[in-house]
Amino acid sequence: MDIYKKLFKYVPDKKYLIYSGIFMSMISSALSILPYWFLYKFLNEFILMKNFEKAQYYAFIIFIIMVLQSLIYFFAAWLTHLFAFRLESNLRKKGIEHLMNASFYFFDVNQSGRIRKIIDDNATDTHMIVAHLIPDITLALITPILLFVIMFSVDIYLGIATVILTILSAIFTVLMYGDIKFMDKYNKSLERVNSESVEYVRGMQVLKIFKASIFSFKSFYDSIIDYSKSAYEYSKSCKNPFVIFQIILLGAGAYIIPFAIMISKGTQNNLEVMIKLIFFTCFIGTLFSCYMRIMYLGMHQYMASQAVDKLETLFGEMEENGIKYGTDTYFKDYNIEFKNVSFKYDDKFILENLSFKLNENKTYALVGSSGGGKSTIAKLISGFYKIDEGEILIGDKNITNYSRESLMNNISFVFQNSKLFKTTIFENVKIGNENASYEEVMKALKMARCDDILDKFKTRENTIIGSKGVYLSGGEIQRIAIARAILKDAKIIILDEASAASDPENEHEIQLAFSNLIKEKTVIIIAHRLSSIKNVDEILVVDKGQIIERGTDTELLKNNGRYKFLQDLFSQANEWRI
Repeated sequence: MDIYKKLFKYVPDKKYLIYSGIFMSMISSALSILPYWFLYKFLNEFILMKNFEKAQYYAFIIFIIMVLQSLIYFFAAWLTHLFAFRLESNLRKKGIEHLMNASFYFFDVNQSGRIRKIIDDNATDTHMIVAHLIPDITLALITPILLFVIMFSVDIYLGIATVILTILSAIFTVLMYGDIKFMDKYNKSLERVNSESVEYVRGMQVLKIFKASIFSFKSFYDSIIDYSKSAYEYSKSCKNPFVIFQIILLGAGAYIIPFAIMISKGTQNNLEVMIKLIFFTCFIGTLFSCYMRIMYLGMHQYMASQAVDKLETLFGEMEENGIKYGTDTYFKDYNIEFKNVSFKYDDKFILENLSFKLNENKTYALVGSSGGGKSTIAKLISGFYKIDEGEILIGDKNITNYSRESLMNNISFVFQNSKLFKTTIFENVKIGNENASYEEVMKALKMARCDDILDKFKTRENTIIGSKGVYLSGGEIQRIAIARAILKDAKIIILDEASAASDPENEHEIQLAFSNLIKEKTVIIIAHRLSSIKNVDEILVVDKGQIIERGTDTELLKNNGRYKFLQDLFSQANEWRI
């Protein structure tokens, strides 16, 4: 019931489907047992009394009840399936809601394939315990009780035998669950092989390019071997109890028949004994079916419990390390200041006791070696991560004082690899401002130097991008992303290697688009291509999480420091030829 309580809270408005399904299952269970009573009557009339007309009447009643029971069971399963599908849908929606609010730290430490697998697979794993097992559980629990009533009504000795068989079956059903440590190991190895298979498929194109050998798949191979061993070990832990369970129930006739004949000798005729034994043999099959349902209940209950725990753990991870936003929406100005800021990934500090200030409406460039902390600084300004110590201020207010929406509306971030959605160019740009008019979107496209992109297609801005439409080059994608940022008209612009992957022709167009994007804005540019930042207002050289130099291009070159060293390396690299 603890598992069901956890699941039901995700579909509070559809609980009536479950209660209706349970009620219908109870009726179905009663109707599934009633034919046994009429079966006993049928056997008496057909074998003992030789009253074939009465026997035919009982056979007809049995048929009608079984058809009615099947229809009601189908209706009960239909109700629980409706609930189960809504549950799966809601779990996925809940996953998307948490993803929308997840911290960027979460995405840094979790692969998208793993996130998708956990949400999709575990949402699916809840289906069986709700859709199928609720009617089956009701049937499995109520059926034996009703069978006892009927069996004791037919013969007290057979009733006692039924109770003994039920107790023994219950013991071995529990043992059939196997060692729980094997189940844990099995599930972990299954999760690992799923994850490795996703990475294997994703890596195929890379491996083909570099002609990597089969030894590159060692991790995937090891996960398969580990999974097969875990599955085999778990199966072995269940084997003996399952065999004994089958012997007890399916072989019951072998030891019940002699026993029944012995205890009934001299008190009943042979035909009556045979009728009761036929009836008992039919009943054993039903009892076996009930316990098989209960056994599968244990397995699926464990899977559902694991599924809910994994999902809720994942939802918790999404919320960890995220900023707790405030309610302020007013920005006095757009000056940015770091005060003794420290930030670490896991246990390694990327920034430690960092302080600096950037004035509004100026353009700044962050340069330095990879891993020095440039992108981290930019992401912290955007509120992507929660800092460990210190303060980050915009307009003399801690960014945690602002609402999430106000930060999002006032900061635009153009990444090195911008993403477009599988919709029209127009809609991709309009994402920057959902309230923008057609004319405003087209003006943003023009300012981002996208006219030549639109001219390539007959449908221009209505051209679909992606799997069902056209594919654009990296530079073209960047220009459309810049158009989106222009339309957003945020006061703070962060460009993270936004032109690094473009060809020379596209880079020229991108630089012209940048000039329209950054007018009267506070701009932070992260760049390795040092030729693109010579005209910024100020350059900050970042090394090992600290600002070690600061000034204009001319000033820093005169200092003959780290920036001069980086410029010399850049110049040498530009002279390389093959």
